[in-house]
Amino acid sequence: MGSRIIFLLIKGLSWIPDGVLNGFSRVVYFIIYQVIGYRREIVTKNLANSFPELSPARRDEISRGFYRQFSDIVPEMIRFIRIKPKNYSRRIHVTNQDLLRNYLDEKKNLVIVSGHFGNWEWNILAILATGYRLLAVYKPQSSLLADDLMKKIRQKPGLTLLPMKETVRAIHREQESNSDPFVLLLVADQIPAQGDIHFRTPFLNQDTAFFTGGEKIARKFRMPLLYIDQEKLTFGRYRAKVETLFDGTEALPENAITERFAARLETSVRRNPGLWLWSHRRWKYPRTETISK
Repeated sequence: MGSRIIFLLIKGLSWIPDGVLNGFSRVVYFIIYQVIGYRREIVTKNLANSFPELSPARRDEISRGFYRQFSDIVPEMIRFIRIKPKNYSRRIHVTNQDLLRNYLDEKKNLVIVSGHFGNWEWNILAILATGYRLLAVYKPQSSLLADDLMKKIRQKPGLTLLPMKETVRAIHREQESNSDPFVLLLVADQIPAQGDIHFRTPFLNQDTAFFTGGEKIARKFRMPLLYIDQEKLTFGRYRAKVETLFDGTEALPENAITERFAARLETSVRRNPGLWLWSHRRWKYPRTETISK
């Protein structure tokens, strides 16, 4: 009941014009950057380790860019609630939609991976705009109220939210049902739990652990795996591009697909570092503490 009341309040806010929401974002930026310095030490350390070749002034500029983008995410999610299907492409336009539509015409199920880059939540709109059904994998919140609220905010026609632990079972079910093709969407740059680290690769000048679940699913079900990149145009407006990292049949060594994802994500981050989530404790498990056998 509590989540429904909060959702209705947020839904009411979604009618506020973009200009006002953008103004709200600037207030949030002032508070989290200037007043409380939200996770400032983590951001500073991550940037120093990732870009040792840059001057402190340049890294501080990237830090400010990150906090500005981070401040946009909440008001952009408020706007997300009210966006109608006919306007998905206006909000996040996929520049090479033909790639996805060709796969759709061939009735191929896909895995699409992204990082915490730009407003990763809006990748939902980009994919739905192509006509694909979407299974978006998420990690349930520890708070039932927060979990229910986030599901209400994200709901869109054609979207099914899929708890992480149910992913493989859900794909089996989808494959057997012979229903319309779907995309499995994964945000794949989170740090694995300490006991679940099975692969590391150089990323942003550091030895970095990555989930390999997307690769395992793509191989097991012979699904093409694509990467989705973003470019921010202005508040509430993005441009996206998808590219194939694995065609579903290519013979590759173990972990090669995950390595391709890491390399491609690094290219995105180096192009526009302020759009990545620098406040995350991405490298909290050094190699000596986490090798899994």
